[in-house]
Amino acid sequence: MFFSVIVPVYKVEDYLPKCIESVLGQTFSDFELILVDDGSPDNCPQICDSYGEKDGRIKVIHKENGGLASARRAGIKVAQGEYVFNLDSDDLIEEDTLEYAYNKITETGCEIVSFAYRWVKGEKTFKVTDDCIEEGLYLEDDIKKHIYPKILMDKNMNHISYYLSGKAVKREFVTPYQLNVNERISLGEDLCCTIQCYVNAKSVYISKKDAYLYTVRGDSISKDFNTKQISLVEDVLEEISSYDMSKVADFEEQVSRYSCFMCFAILALAAEGNYFKNINDIKECILNSVHREKISSADFDSISLKSKISIFLMKKNCYRSAFYFLNLCRKFKDIIGRG
Repeated sequence: MFFSVIVPVYKVEDYLPKCIESVLGQTFSDFELILVDDGSPDNCPQICDSYGEKDGRIKVIHKENGGLASARRAGIKVAQGEYVFNLDSDDLIEEDTLEYAYNKITETGCEIVSFAYRWVKGEKTFKVTDDCIEEGLYLEDDIKKHIYPKILMDKNMNHISYYLSGKAVKREFVTPYQLNVNERISLGEDLCCTIQCYVNAKSVYISKKDAYLYTVRGDSISKDFNTKQISLVEDVLEEISSYDMSKVADFEEQVSRYSCFMCFAILALAAEGNYFKNINDIKECILNSVHREKISSADFDSISLKSKISIFLMKKNCYRSAFYFLNLCRKFKDIIGRG
């Protein structure tokens, strides 16, 4: 068996059938599909079982809820394919995705094939994102030269895709890194695995093919902003600090940039959502965390004027000013859009 497609499942009954069908409809048929029901409280367990009864390529695992890292761990423990492909249960893949990955693997012998992401809502494509380097095969020296500098974030805010989904990775290679991710990590569990893979990989194929369809869910927008995200990112920083990343010469500088960027992104999310009541909480959470030091030392070069101004204000601990600036940017964008 060549591929094990692992799909963690939790509260996605409206999306799961299409996700499963996108795998079963692949032009390449040598795969198993592992559906990991992570204690989903809706009809997902029944949907999984129904498909499992119809197709012998499907394995279904039912477990207590433990989060994404826990579900992926359960899936990879029973996987038998030479390569693992992670797919989120509300997303889709193009019908030739596995065939394309198989061809690149057999042509090059690479350990990782990384696809681009197409962000979609209904039939509309919002954007396409990919790894910020040229398409092609990267061997050890190339990985050090082109991937290591972007393994977390370079000075221009460019980085290799953090997502574990949308990648075909050799099972024997990825398994120890997947099992090594602390299950308490709930925001950034992908990054914790992928950076370990990239720093130890000997061959990677970067593809610009936007074979992974990421579903932009209107029902996923929270009515309240949760400052817990800031501490969740801090958990990621603590986790990756325990990894041996000595091969990446500027890793600590990249950690600072990643920390600063994530806090900037969280602040922007709050500002664009008009969560004015959370300004003080955001400021206190950042100033009382490791992020304060990281933001202070983060260095950037060619980034947008919006990012430059926001980060400048953050470095001065002027979070209220940064918030209002980002909120104003959003309103101005809306006005231009209506015009």
